[in-house]
Amino acid sequence: MFQPFRCLLPLAALPLPDRVVPLDFDFLPYREKKEERPNPVVKLFPTILIAAFLLGGALSVANAVGSQLSLAAVLQGKQVVAEARGNGHDQLSLTLRNSSANPVAVTIPAGLIAESHDKADRVIVLRKADASIPAGSAVEVSLPVAALSSKNTTSTQPYALTDASEPKLGPLLDYLAGQPDAPRTTAQLAIFCLLENMNYGQWLQTLAAAPAPANSAQPAPASTTHPTPADITEAVDVLGLLRHLAPQQTFAIASDSELKLRALRNPWCRVKAMQVYGLSLGDGAVPPDLGQLLHTKAGDNCPICRQRALMEKAAAGAL
Repeated sequence: MFQPFRCLLPLAALPLPDRVVPLDFDFLPYREKKEERPNPVVKLFPTILIAAFLLGGALSVANAVGSQLSLAAVLQGKQVVAEARGNGHDQLSLTLRNSSANPVAVTIPAGLIAESHDKADRVIVLRKADASIPAGSAVEVSLPVAALSSKNTTSTQPYALTDASEPKLGPLLDYLAGQPDAPRTTAQLAIFCLLENMNYGQWLQTLAAAPAPANSAQPAPASTTHPTPADITEAVDVLGLLRHLAPQQTFAIASDSELKLRALRNPWCRVKAMQVYGLSLGDGAVPPDLGQLLHTKAGDNCPICRQRALMEKAAAGAL
């Protein structure tokens, strides 16, 4: 606390002689000393600094390991080198080599188009795929693909990735993104119909010329005669899918009388075929969803698999 300041002036400075007059000058205001409190921001600053440092390190690790980069971005940045081989039909393997000091996570988009060395054959990736490539390592990715032309050869050869696209197949690729079990052969026929307007006879030729699936445990017998009941069911699935995706278009395969007759006689797909061909289902019948495939994969307990199991059981009992 400040005390009043007393000042003594010499007598010579006053008009009255022989006297000294004490005068009080309170020229400084009275103030109480307040208790000083530490600034909370200053007190927390070391903690904030440490937290920011740790968070920044965590984010750096996350970005280095977990962030997904597009295939085009990593190829353009020369972080990754890609080598592709395919057979122009149903196979495309992609080898990705990461020469950087950090792991890279890559997204391979649906709709990616690869072409053969002579540019005669082109295939399209049906569904997106993700790959994680360790630093200084390589991985191989097998991609689900379909041919963009029925004239593609089936010889295995190097392929090159392109930046081309096929706008007509956009709705189909969007549909397949939500149907992970849709057969590749169903997607293939839909592609031929959308791009070439394939008819029934041309479709039978592609079935006869198609190589056995690479992942098939038991290849189809050489004596298999197409179309099988499963083939017809897939064709009906495609007709429903085309009506769902491109309702304004007309397709040659839909007007074929032989396919219509076989579809209506096939117990696996008769109800859906009746709806596709505009026939009455009868009173009380629930029309099937044209966007829902009857058959997706072997053993999925769909109507085709159940019917096949009953037929196999009956055949075994007759022996």
